[in-house]
Amino acid sequence: MKLNNLLKTVAFAAATALSLPQAAAAWTPEEPIVLRIGFGAGGETDTMGRVLAATIERQTGWDVVVENRPGGGGVAMLSALVNEAPDGLVLGMAVNIPPLMALSQRPDSLPFTLDSFDYIGTVTVAETALIAGGDATFSSIGELVEFARTEGSAKIAWDAPDAKAILQKIGQQEGVSFRMVKAESGAEMNKLLLGGQVDAAFGTGAHLPFIEEGQIKTIASLSDKRLSSAPDVPTLIESGHDFFIAPYFYIAAPGSLPTGVKTALADAMDKAVADEAVQTVVQNAVSAPAANLGPEGTRQMMQDSLGPIGALFAQ
Repeated sequence: MKLNNLLKTVAFAAATALSLPQAAAAWTPEEPIVLRIGFGAGGETDTMGRVLAATIERQTGWDVVVENRPGGGGVAMLSALVNEAPDGLVLGMAVNIPPLMALSQRPDSLPFTLDSFDYIGTVTVAETALIAGGDATFSSIGELVEFARTEGSAKIAWDAPDAKAILQKIGQQEGVSFRMVKAESGAEMNKLLLGGQVDAAFGTGAHLPFIEEGQIKTIASLSDKRLSSAPDVPTLIESGHDFFIAPYFYIAAPGSLPTGVKTALADAMDKAVADEAVQTVVQNAVSAPAANLGPEGTRQMMQDSLGPIGALFAQ
């Protein structure tokens, strides 16, 4: 009797299982995935994108092909990406600030909005510092302002428009003159600073060896948080200036991805960003830890950043 009841139970369970919808198999691309990087070969974004693609290949067995699509700080790449099919086979890697600048300044001229994309995740957020020579008479943004007031102006080297805009805004607020000196790279800014040709500059990692040697010091964090390399140095916000730079490196896809496709891509990216190889390359590239906000966190970051970027570049 007991055996008979057991057989009936097994038969009922089997029949019930057959009558239920079968769980969908995890999505696997049938063709190579193309990762378009919105910058040229050899730069920080390209370096991180290529190790991310290689790690996803190694971990999943998928084919991931990297293409460089420079132009407009990634805006050109995103303008083309929005027209691709939402099948998960074409992705884009960008930095948030250039498209947010474009959307805040000339939204009607762009073929996309923030809602045109599905967001897969982030690779990292670069840390930006305001730096000065190790023997400078000022050690904070407030003291730099007073230096400029006393000397009539202060010369600041810059290589990115967002950094330039922040110092110009602070100068306007404080009624002092900052003379902005254009540089092409972090290495050139270090050279200008160490050569005494400018009073301060911006740093995103190339300055760190000189920090260790005492030739350069950090006087403010331009990020929304204190810097991992200088945890005792306040942010601009803590110093009374409501501006920050948070350059997130992120992956996007054309909008309306099927749920299974988006989930598979997000899972693959999350595992890759946590991989030691990616962690090491990211740390070396931008002197910041790899960090993935995930799909919803990345979308929220883009939405939350649009207003502050617009305010920064408002006339």
